[in-house]
Amino acid sequence: MGAVMSTTHRRYPVRVVEDVGVLRRAMAAEASTLPGLPDGDAELVATELATNILRHTAGGYVLTRPTGGGLELLAVDHGPGMPDEPGPPRAGGLGVGLAGVRRRASVFDTYSTRSGTVVLVRIRAAESGAGRWRWGGVTVPLGGAGASGDAWAVAAVESDVAALVVDGLGHGPEAAAAAGAAVEAFERQRAADNWLTDFPRRAHEAMRGTRGGVLGLCWIEPGESRLSFVGVGNITCRVLTGSDHHQVLGQHGTLGTSLRPPRPHPAIRTWPAGSTAVLTSDGIDTRWDPARWPGLLRHDPAVIAAVVHRDHARGNDDAAVLVVKDTGEATAGGDR
Repeated sequence: MGAVMSTTHRRYPVRVVEDVGVLRRAMAAEASTLPGLPDGDAELVATELATNILRHTAGGYVLTRPTGGGLELLAVDHGPGMPDEPGPPRAGGLGVGLAGVRRRASVFDTYSTRSGTVVLVRIRAAESGAGRWRWGGVTVPLGGAGASGDAWAVAAVESDVAALVVDGLGHGPEAAAAAGAAVEAFERQRAADNWLTDFPRRAHEAMRGTRGGVLGLCWIEPGESRLSFVGVGNITCRVLTGSDHHQVLGQHGTLGTSLRPPRPHPAIRTWPAGSTAVLTSDGIDTRWDPARWPGLLRHDPAVIAAVVHRDHARGNDDAAVLVVKDTGEATAGGDR
């Protein structure tokens, strides 16, 4: 089945010049544990992204995580945005600018409006996806570091895809253990099983003995033009198609906290080819309108997730955003 599980981002604030050094040293230490990363690339990229924020905005942050044997960095700010016209690069920490960052990236993407900018850089890590599907997410623990009680996972099953967001009750290591139990059950789920009815039961049993949690599971069948969503608790799903968007909700309840497992009923939505699904934990305010971000859906799923998180994270809990994009056509490759 090839399930892909999230790893938690760490948030590094960038407000003063000393923050640039903190991020640079952290990325040097991270890169030293990942064989195959070119010497100095992680430090250079981190320095340029942080300096860019510091010089051109009132402050922001950089999200980092190891992924696919490499590193992912997301520079996020609420600054004035980057100019559309060609001109000198905004960044200038080591004199290489964003053009130099791009040359060192296996994946590079930017999204910028007057509300701010997100820059995605992956070093020795490719796009995440399989066939026609591309996915990515942001998972940020309360306080920006440590264990997260929120997690996500995705599995491509032939031409279909299953996408999960789970939220362990509370936050910290015990919440992370509860979420991890559900994600492990997801990884063990067999392609032949009935995902919509069988997985919530499996997750409930797996989370017994933990503090429990809630989850949302999407099953998308492009051949049937259908998305089915099973939710237990306050995980939400949005289906975005062009300028249209529809919210899909689950039902009240928790998993792992009672003897009898919940029996959620699937909510069904039409899935036009080329649509995007966005699943969020309750660390994200549900009152967001994709119309405020023109052109965002053309970007990498991780960039979409970072924009939603930037503008709608509540700030008092762990927060997760998972984005699954349907390219509308089968393409080679998988998650690496």
